[in-house]
Formats: sequence, structure tokens, C-alpha cells
Amino acid sequence: MPQPANFQPFSTEHLVTLGILACLCGLVGWSAKRFSPAQADVLGRILGISLVAYVVTVYLERAVAGELRWEDSLPLELCHWVLLACIVALFWPNRLAFEIAYFWGLGGTLQAVVTPDLGQGFPSWNFIQFFWAHGTILLAIVYLAAARDLRPDGGSVRRMFLAVNLYALVVGSIDLVFGWNYGYLRHPPLQPSLIDYLGPWPWYILSLEGVALLSFIILDLPWRFRAKRKRDLVDSRLV
Repeated sequence: MPQPANFQPFSTEHLVTLGILACLCGLVGWSAKRFSPAQADVLGRILGISLVAYVVTVYLERAVAGELRWEDSLPLELCHWVLLACIVALFWPNRLAFEIAYFWGLGGTLQAVVTPDLGQGFPSWNFIQFFWAHGTILLAIVYLAAARDLRPDGGSVRRMFLAVNLYALVVGSIDLVFGWNYGYLRHPPLQPSLIDYLGPWPWYILSLEGVALLSFIILDLPWRFRAKRKRDLVDSRLV
């Protein structure tokens, strides 16, 4: 059986996958707005179950293959925390889980699907698993923003920026002690990514700080504009 070709960023298979994912995001957002509350809850549970199934599948496969290793099997990647936040917010909605999913997810997971750290392309199982996880995270974020009464508030950007720095401090310390590379805090990914344009280690970590803060501010803008429009509409009715 022929082996899948090496993954090439922005190849036809990559662009088609991104196109399908964009269409699914639009469909989930449209459905979440138009479904009844009961139907929307079912959609949220389906997304949550898909993420749980991904986690179970990955760990079972690694356990059977004897590939559970300290250096790459612990839930210490940023995407792992986003995935956990999505699961929590889908089953037990709360603001903190939504903020982590929204700011970290769109700030990090979106970049991950645009520049994946993949060795093989479609139809390799690695390719399918990657987009299963990252794609469902993005679908979950769209669903949470459209269906749940969860919104960032005025302190969200500050909280999430402090939280991502706390993550980098804790996980970076663990990487340094054990020689691991969770969060790409000791060296960049092997495949081309945004990090390649942010300078050598450790300076790209400081560059990522700026990128994260700018991303969080941009992601917060739609909610600030929305809140301002509501205030202006209320004020115009009072005049």
C-alpha cells in the first residue's frame, strides 16, 4: 500500500481541508443561531463527544503501541488546554472556559491549522487526527459564541494574556528541567510555521508575546463594537 506523501503547506489537499472547515464553521454558526435551545444543546454535546472521542482514541492508540512517553504525551500543549476548555464549556458552560477556548483557541489553533506541524498529508491517520482535533475545536468555538450566552468582558484580554504567560512560565520551566519541548518553548516546530518569522530562540518567545497580545485585542474588538452598538441603540431610544 503506497504511503501518503509528505505534507506540503497550502497544497491542494490543505486548501481543500481549510475550505471544508470554513464551510462547517459557517454551518455550525448558522445552525446554532436558528436551532431551538434543545436542538442547539444536542449540537453542542455532539461537538463535545467528538473532542472526548479524539482524546480517548489518541491515548488508547499510544498505549497499545507502547508510545506513551513523558516528553510528548502529557496534556501540556496549548492546544490541549484549549481542547479541555472547549469540552468544559460545551458540557458545563462558564465564562473562564469560554475565554480560554475563544482567545487561546482562535489565537493559537487557527494558526495551527493554517501552518500545521505535520509530516504526512491526506489520507494519513496523522493528518486526519490533526484536523479532527483542531477542526472540532474551531467548530466548538463558533458554536459557543453563537449558541451560548457567553461573552468576553472588559477584563478578558488582560486575564487571558496573564494566563498565557503563566502557562509559558510553568510549562517552559518543565521543558527546561526535563529537556522537553511542550508549547515549542525550547525550539520551533519542524514544519514551517509563523514562529520561523519571529526570530531565533529565545527571542521568538518574546515575539509570540506581542503576537498573542495583538491577537487577543483584535479578537476582543467585535465584542466591544457589539456592546457599543447596543449602548448607542439604547441611548437613541431614550432620546
